[in-house]
Amino acid sequence: MKITRVESLVLHIPFYADHVVAAMHRAQTHDERVSVIRVELDDGTVGYGDTQGGAAPDPARLASLTGANPLLHLYDDSLGFALQIALLDAVGRATQTPAHALLGRQLRDRCPLSWWDIDMPPGDWVKEAEASLARGYTTFKMKARPWRDIHEQIATVGEVVPRDYRFDVDFNGFLLNPARAEEHLTRLDEHVNVGMYESPFYLQKDLTGASILRGCVKKPIVEHFREEVLHAHCSDGFVIGGGIEGVRRQAALAAEFNKPFWLQLVGAGLTTAYALHLGSVLSHAQLPYITCFELFEDDLLVQPISVIDGYAAVPEGPGLGVEVDEEALRKYTVDPATATPKTEYRARKRILRVRWPAISGRLREWSFTDEAEYQRAFYDGSVPPFQEGAHLDVTEDDGSAGFASEHAAIQAQGR
Repeated sequence: MKITRVESLVLHIPFYADHVVAAMHRAQTHDERVSVIRVELDDGTVGYGDTQGGAAPDPARLASLTGANPLLHLYDDSLGFALQIALLDAVGRATQTPAHALLGRQLRDRCPLSWWDIDMPPGDWVKEAEASLARGYTTFKMKARPWRDIHEQIATVGEVVPRDYRFDVDFNGFLLNPARAEEHLTRLDEHVNVGMYESPFYLQKDLTGASILRGCVKKPIVEHFREEVLHAHCSDGFVIGGGIEGVRRQAALAAEFNKPFWLQLVGAGLTTAYALHLGSVLSHAQLPYITCFELFEDDLLVQPISVIDGYAAVPEGPGLGVEVDEEALRKYTVDPATATPKTEYRARKRILRVRWPAISGRLREWSFTDEAEYQRAFYDGSVPPFQEGAHLDVTEDDGSAGFASEHAAIQAQGR
């Protein structure tokens, strides 16, 4: 078994709805770029892998694989995620072996998947919750941000979902410390749909405070995998992602401490199929996985992955067990130098205002020129976070002298 060709493709796959486009373009998160790797073996077998974003593979590294035995490179995390998946798919197909059998012993034949969204106004999160329900999801991972009122968002979305639907709320550390985390999480605890909290603050920065918070909050707290957090027993579970060997090592440690986790592997349909295979052999991969494939208008598969009651079946058949839609590959492939729509959007000017009502009835207002600037201000504690009634207004450049003058003044203040 030899590798005869490795090909790298760059695709731009649009997000599936206008309100998602608006939120994703504004935010510090991923864009429309999906990298696809195609591996061909000497018997004509072809394997595919994908990942969101990703640096362009080193052509010399790809060329060095020509003539190599793919089994000798299958678990080399330095190859990059998409290439590892493509090798796994190719080897599985060539040997008539499902991918999960090359990763371990299968423990489950279906795995949980979660809907994912960046922060949005409450009405847009309602649209997302309704779309997720229509597509079979039962969990929604939400990005809680200090420039919005998370309590209003939760209450609003809670009105359109059943009682057994769960919101997993990710603060990305924006609550900053255990005291503020306790204030907000104990309030959110009382909402029936709230399921888990991710990174209320970065737990490794205050393990004692994290342990105290764990004793005050009813719902589970999870953190990105860190051994110091694991040993401090201050997290109920973890987020795990990365290459095959890295994931398996972290998964083994989590299992030793009886800590469930979700896999976070962002990409299109091939990534999601791989996550299902990998999760099926990891005993504690019990929490709903995040792949974000549902946000793209196309998953690149002939037969879409179906979610039923929050779970997707592990694909059957050799390799990843899914077929790539070659027409979709051709449709979305672009020159690697082409800027994504998100990149083009963020190159234009805008004013972003974080506002919330003051006691006097006026609006408090903080103005910025980019999301990176107000993120920094909130992380630094320069702006009061998670205020009641907080919201974000975006004003796009209308070409007027007034806009230009105001934008320049805000920028001169370092915001």
